[in-house]
Amino acid sequence: MISGILLAAGESSRMEGAFKPLLKWGRRTVIAECVHQLRQSRLDDIYVVLGHRESEIRPRLAGTGVQYAINENYRRGMLSSVKVGLGMLSPNTDAFLLALVDQPMVSSKIVDQLIEAYVKSGRGIIVPTYDGKAGHPVIIGAGYIEEIMQLDDTSPEGLRGLIKAHHGDLLEVPVATNAVLEDIDSPADYERLSRLVQPLYEHRNWQP
Repeated sequence: MISGILLAAGESSRMEGAFKPLLKWGRRTVIAECVHQLRQSRLDDIYVVLGHRESEIRPRLAGTGVQYAINENYRRGMLSSVKVGLGMLSPNTDAFLLALVDQPMVSSKIVDQLIEAYVKSGRGIIVPTYDGKAGHPVIIGAGYIEEIMQLDDTSPEGLRGLIKAHHGDLLEVPVATNAVLEDIDSPADYERLSRLVQPLYEHRNWQP
């Protein structure tokens, strides 16, 4: 059983007042597109970690079948949200995929490629790469949950330190798109990336 954890608790502090999850993305919102792609994948269940303005996001995802985890301490950083998500997982979870809400370009095809690599390789950490650079989302085996829960939320290393410490259990998976490297970190990023994908979504129905 492989679960998906979508991290969406942050304040979008670099977006000059805009709130990333609820920005328009094609005919959906950014977070709705992330959820859509995860739901189209082979993931068994999906947990969305919310924090900042969570009451505005939940109605937009009504009927999607995701479960919510609320991080009251989201200002402590991304690792605190990872831990909240991990606390929601089923005891039957074998591994989890960590996805970021500022990467709506990551498709279900990429997610399934990573899942297949996890299942076939026997490795406990799966990281996508493009042009030799590591990106997101990542898959981590459930055997690492206890170690992650012991990490310092404010550590600048975060999960990178854990991955480095277990390099022998790491499999890097080359993918065919730089979507695993791109993220919406600023208004300029949003304008550039949303323009690129708009034509791809013209035929889809709007699902806020």
